[in-house]
Amino acid sequence: MASMLSMQIQCPVCLNTLRDPVCLPCEHSYCRVCLTRHLAVSADESTCPECRTPFSRADIRVNRTLRNIVDAARVHLEEHKALRDRAMTILTGQTQNATDKCPDHMETLRLYCETDQKPICVVCRDDRRHQGHRVKTLKDALQAKKEKAAEKLETLFTENEKLVELIGDQVDEILKTRERLKALTDQITEQFAQMCQFLKDKEVEIKALLEEEEDKLLRVMEVNLFRMEEMLTEVRVNQGLLMSALETDQPSQFLQWWAESGQSLVGETAAAGRIWSPAEDVSVTCDSLFLGPYETHLQFFVWKEMLTSIQPVPHHHAMETKGDQNVKVTPSGLSVQCKKGSVKKNKHGLPWLKTESSFRTGQYYWEVEVGQKLDWEIGVCGCESDKASKDTMLCFNSDFSYHIQQSGRLDKRPMRILTRPRKIGVYLDCERKQVSFYNADSMTLIETAMLSRSFPFSLCVSPGQYLNGKNSDPLTVCWY
Repeated sequence: MASMLSMQIQCPVCLNTLRDPVCLPCEHSYCRVCLTRHLAVSADESTCPECRTPFSRADIRVNRTLRNIVDAARVHLEEHKALRDRAMTILTGQTQNATDKCPDHMETLRLYCETDQKPICVVCRDDRRHQGHRVKTLKDALQAKKEKAAEKLETLFTENEKLVELIGDQVDEILKTRERLKALTDQITEQFAQMCQFLKDKEVEIKALLEEEEDKLLRVMEVNLFRMEEMLTEVRVNQGLLMSALETDQPSQFLQWWAESGQSLVGETAAAGRIWSPAEDVSVTCDSLFLGPYETHLQFFVWKEMLTSIQPVPHHHAMETKGDQNVKVTPSGLSVQCKKGSVKKNKHGLPWLKTESSFRTGQYYWEVEVGQKLDWEIGVCGCESDKASKDTMLCFNSDFSYHIQQSGRLDKRPMRILTRPRKIGVYLDCERKQVSFYNADSMTLIETAMLSRSFPFSLCVSPGQYLNGKNSDPLTVCWY
């Protein structure tokens, strides 16, 4: 791993560790000095030393992320070498101090006391200190302990490979997060550029939110990466200790090492079982930087503060007029209300309708005005094979207050909403196959849930029960 890591941070020109790395449009990186010399020979216009892609002096860019990774890798390699040297020093010292004679009786050590975990002579075996103890020959004890050590070594090799792969994946995810941050920042800047100076304050606010999310995400990722690197360092030190110990030909030396440090290193207990690998509990924290509807509907949310300077963003999708006879749809297709009477829940729940349109790709946002209604459901349904079935719904009623109800689940997941929303925002992300609910008055996220039904998806609403006229107000899909 050390050699592999060294090669990854090596300059292709000078073959040394990258110093002040810079990158080209083709994404190859070099030391600044090496690339400057290469360019000087070519009179300010040259080709990449690796892929021969043409570039000029203006194309050279500082790669700060790579520089930080190179610095961290250099420190890691130095620490690894120091730990390996220290481990070898300890093992060498143990080997030199080993002896084949019993210190009490000066007899050759031919036996091994399993109870005390130490080599003994034939006189020691009959001594009262070892009466009733389990005793083996050195050869048998050596074979058993070496098998345990070899098994642990194999586990360490597996851990080493897994941790190397995990660290590489984690570094990739960190780089992807930084690239995603740049793409989202550029998108936000472009959209705000279409507005007047009044919008600058809002731009700063949203960028700060994005950077806060990035900081929280990267903090978790970097803590996980640090944990992996610490585990990898420990694995390699233990790996070096076990390799050196297994190379020992003298039974007494090996078993003395085993009694002093080998047993605790291998992890043998009285009831020996499978050797546990700490790497089994390690996993990569994936890139999940996500702005929700701010990525695709930013201008609409700013429009709420500047009604006269932005185009409408919410999608204009009317509700189907066919469906449950207990539900009435206005001619515009925007409002849905329960008909006068005592509407009860049936085996399928409350009566509901969906939009005429359904979607397989893209992102869509609606706002539904709930006002002061006492009973309603708003969410997303799946429309596989032209048969619509509710998937995930945000519900409100007097029995359970606000809660999430999903297909295939009998439980109702309660939501804690401090301020009663007048409008509910529904953000359908087909790419991530998830739906998010917002208090549309303040754009406060209520909940995000994964969808379980199959594509396509539609917005669906239920105006709830009539409740003797107390819940007769309609649900209205807002158009702006």
